[in-house]
Amino acid sequence: MTQVIHKPELESWLNKIAQKKTLVAPRKVGDLIVFQPVQSAAEIELDFDNTAISPKEFFFPKTEVLFTVDSRDGVSETIPAKIDAETVIFGIRPCDARGIALLDGPFLDPPSDSLWAQHRDETTMIGLACKQTLPQCFCTSMGSAPDDASHVDIMLKGQGEIFSIEAITEKGKKLLEGARLKTGEAKYSAPSCGTDVPSKGITGALKKAFTDPYWSRLADRCLHCNMCSYLCPTCYCFDVRDRRRENVIERIRTWESCQSKGFTRIAGGHDPRAEKGSRLRQRFCHKLLYFPEQFGSISCVGCGRCVASCPVNIDIREIIRDVQELGARVG
Repeated sequence: MTQVIHKPELESWLNKIAQKKTLVAPRKVGDLIVFQPVQSAAEIELDFDNTAISPKEFFFPKTEVLFTVDSRDGVSETIPAKIDAETVIFGIRPCDARGIALLDGPFLDPPSDSLWAQHRDETTMIGLACKQTLPQCFCTSMGSAPDDASHVDIMLKGQGEIFSIEAITEKGKKLLEGARLKTGEAKYSAPSCGTDVPSKGITGALKKAFTDPYWSRLADRCLHCNMCSYLCPTCYCFDVRDRRRENVIERIRTWESCQSKGFTRIAGGHDPRAEKGSRLRQRFCHKLLYFPEQFGSISCVGCGRCVASCPVNIDIREIIRDVQELGARVG
């Protein structure tokens, strides 16, 4: 027997949370399910496969002020940005929670990013296990699972009117104090991920296939729409700009993509990745070679959003298989 929560009690608990904190949850907007702030549980969509975009933006916003410089009477003051509001993200899938955990590596390794650290400290994540997987899902090949509770504070499993509920962290236990729980059983069986992607040994295979013409041939299809980067739970390329408003200058960080032309252009105009092939190779080498070498894990969670959304059908699952074959030939 486990702790369970019935749908009316779940909604009541979420309504209480929304009164005191910023509650972010899946909402239906047109034909899409997206994470947005909600005022009540009535706005939350519980019956969904996965959201169109991950909740990464609530830790790493699309546009964010890093600090402000206020200049008055010849005196300048630098004012760092600060995160004050407590946020609860409800309904996050295990793949997206794993994506947030992976980004702790680059953002919290010294020197740590203070805004990421503040977002992490002020945010509690309530996971919702997947009731089914989609054809593009391959999370089990990337070290996760549809019911993986490793990276959330609270995990719910179930469907319909009753969910099992478990506090994973101290932060989760504290949030659960206001919930009316019962002892019982919730029907849930973790779905299988039908797609098996041969990710083992991919770092070595990529090194062997690094100079292969394969990357240029593949890049001929790429449109530079950057959809893959913006939808990805683990992409974190950004640009930094300054914006002036009278006596105030804001330093702003905005999402970017390593697929963008000129992203790597340096002083003097030289661009070490001027060719499309080298930029596309960089995206996959970062996820499958550089990131695991530096942080110990492949920077892909198997959510399949890039697979489903690429207008020219560039598929990371096929690329991993192709690179494994190329590496085997060279080896």
